[in-house]
Formats: sequence, C-alpha cells, structure tokens
Amino acid sequence: MLQIDFNAYEDIIELELQTVNVDLKSLNWIQYNPRKIVNRFGCSITSLDGNDLGVPDLDSLVEFNKENGTNHKELDFKSPTKHAEPFKEFLQDLDCGRSHFLKIGAGGFFPWHRDNDLYTFRIIYTVQGCSSNELVWIHNDKVLELQNQKWYYINTKKKHCLFSFTESIMAVFNVQLSITNFKKVTKLFKIR
Repeated sequence: MLQIDFNAYEDIIELELQTVNVDLKSLNWIQYNPRKIVNRFGCSITSLDGNDLGVPDLDSLVEFNKENGTNHKELDFKSPTKHAEPFKEFLQDLDCGRSHFLKIGAGGFFPWHRDNDLYTFRIIYTVQGCSSNELVWIHNDKVLELQNQKWYYINTKKKHCLFSFTESIMAVFNVQLSITNFKKVTKLFKIR
C-alpha cells in the first residue's frame, strides 16, 4: 500500500510549476485574522461560496467556529473567487481547500505556531517580497531561503514563524492530503 508521507522528504521542497502573474491592484485586501491587530491582510482565492469578503475564510477557523457554533474545516472552502483566475490550472489539477493571498506588511509577523489540520498540506507561491532579505521564515529553528515567484511545498505542521521587513505577498494553498494529490505533487519536485 502506498504511504502518503511527505515527511519522508525535506520540510521544504521547490516545485516545478509555471510563474504566475498576479494583478496585485485587483486584489481585495481584508484584515487577516481580524481579532489580532497585526500588519497582515488576505484576499480569498477560494471561499465557502465564491465571494471575496473574507468571512470566515481569512479568519482563524478555530476562533470563528468557537464564537459562531460552526464546524468549518480547511477543505470546506473550495469555491473559487474571482481572484482564483491566475491559479485556474493549479486549482483544477489539485484538490484544494481554503486558499488565499497573504500580504504581510513591513513589521508584520506570524508568531510561532503549527498548522494542525490533519487532512491538508501546504503549497506556497511566493509572489513578491519573499526573498531572505525581505521576509524571514524560521522553520523548525532554521531560516528558509525562499525566492520570489517560486512554488514550494512546506511542512507547516512543524513549528514556524515569519517576520516581514518589506511588503511580502504569497499565495497559500491548503491541498487535500490524498494519494492522488501526493502522486501529483511528488512529480512536481524540482529535484526528483
């Protein structure tokens, strides 16, 4: 039986996917995780209903569910918004849930945390401002050397934090953990 185990590989793997051109002026930026006043904004690529209002897709699902008596999960957010167009082929090829652009302004950060959803893994596309002199991503006590306009699988189940010195923009995709998606992503590894 095939084992679905990205942990057999590195914690960060560059993927061979096309560079994506994003019209940043067309994005609808909304406060990311609105209970925390941090210089972070998001724009929904997928949502519950295809709208880009950010509720609850740009919120902490744990906190939103607790406050509203709901039980939303990462994979509930499958409806593409108008901002999904640059990633149309990617979203058709892989089964993705909650996905969004993330803009971390100068001084913005994510404190140490782990992404604990057991049914997804993360693929990140670095749009701009994500190189090591612009954004520091510490992953399991090691600084990641990211480059702009690159695709990465990153094991965000391990502890990590981010701090931006400039305006850093990335696209974050929660991909369903399945044998089909696992096979597709391993074929995309830059070094096989």
